[in-house]
Amino acid sequence: MYEILIAAGLEIFIVVGLLAIIAILVIAVILLLANLGAWLTKIAQGTTSFITTGGTLQEILPNVGGYKMSTEIDLEGQRWLVPVENELNEKEEQLAALFHDSMSGSVRFQKWLWKTFGVKFIGWSWPHTRVHKFDIRKGGRRRIEARNEVALNAPLRSRVIDSPGTTVVDSLLFFAPRPVYMEGVELAGDNSKINLLLLPVFRQVIPSLPVFNLKGDFFTLLDAAIEAAVVDFFAKHRVAVHKKDETKKGQLAEDLYVLPEDVEEARKYQEMYEESPLTYAHWLKLRKAGGESPLEKSLRHLNVSKGYVRKLESAKKGVLLKYINSDLSHGNDASDTSVGTMPSGIVPRFGYALVSFRSVEWEPHKSTEPLAISLLAKETELHNAEGVRQAAYGKRDALKALAEGESSRYERLIKALVDKGVDANTASQVVQTQLRTENIRDSKVTTYVEGEASASIMVSASSSQPSTTK
Repeated sequence: MYEILIAAGLEIFIVVGLLAIIAILVIAVILLLANLGAWLTKIAQGTTSFITTGGTLQEILPNVGGYKMSTEIDLEGQRWLVPVENELNEKEEQLAALFHDSMSGSVRFQKWLWKTFGVKFIGWSWPHTRVHKFDIRKGGRRRIEARNEVALNAPLRSRVIDSPGTTVVDSLLFFAPRPVYMEGVELAGDNSKINLLLLPVFRQVIPSLPVFNLKGDFFTLLDAAIEAAVVDFFAKHRVAVHKKDETKKGQLAEDLYVLPEDVEEARKYQEMYEESPLTYAHWLKLRKAGGESPLEKSLRHLNVSKGYVRKLESAKKGVLLKYINSDLSHGNDASDTSVGTMPSGIVPRFGYALVSFRSVEWEPHKSTEPLAISLLAKETELHNAEGVRQAAYGKRDALKALAEGESSRYERLIKALVDKGVDANTASQVVQTQLRTENIRDSKVTTYVEGEASASIMVSASSSQPSTTK
């Protein structure tokens, strides 16, 4: 009996061991296949992958916190990456959307794979069904080099460099910072030119559009959209310059010329300021960063136009409209004006939205360097002149304070003499003598006598205390 129990226990141990080994092998196979992209795939956080069958898109697989693929399609039949509706059930919403196109009967197993191993089953017919790879072309990977990493006098363009790595990728970034260097941008006010280093940040909205419609060649198009908008800004932007104040006439007063709605306020505004296109001198003082930067504000309308919004309203695309109004249109910044050939905006055209924009650095163009030098010299002279004026004001104030102090001193002296019974005229003569003797106070003369013997005034040459003799 004892031997039977031992044998049974050994068999159970062997079975359990074999099951454990099988489970470990299964896990190892799952992870290996996922790394190879065979039947299974991994999706990096913050990216979107695409599954194709014979070159045709089958599934869009985003792994982006707080976002999911919409069940609603746009006017071109494309699905958008939109925020989850209920933050409390965020993971459940994302899972439901992620496995929306999965084969029926396998959803539960696929969810288990995803939750347990972070992998997604892509289909039985691998490699016919596979993760789609695409080429983002030359210049698709760019970054800004830190200023201290480039030579001291290196041109601004040297700060934009290509990132290492292949341009053939298998996923699309949710956020895409994209440095843009622009050379010789002309300012309409005086035809001066500047070089700009800009950093737009784009957010993925329509994943399939840049990958399949544009075949991965979308970054250059986004660059072109930003460049066109910036050129348009410098050609059309108007600032308010001083008009009434003669000492500041022509100088920048406000970043934007905007007439108040009130008639009387508008009249006063026009008396004080006048409208002017941008000049190099204005650009030097213009706000260049932050939410109130005129350049940044001018680019907010690029995402979607009012005309495109009206088309979505007519088609009753409620989910997409909600996303546009809450995140993409920046309130009333949607515009009917087109940039280049994009009357609908960059979202329906390129699949990405502009969510942040910064002017990193700028420099005068070679043709504008003489103007920049002369303006710098002018500013230097103005500051020097201001310094001279302030020094003169300081001397004036010092002399005034000294005079007031001296006046107060002699006034108190006369009053003290009068209060002791000295005649006011005599006291006045004492003060006059005091003034005349101050130059010899530090000499060897000990007593100064002035007047006739019957009415003389004696003043100590080493002290300010006078005495009288009658």
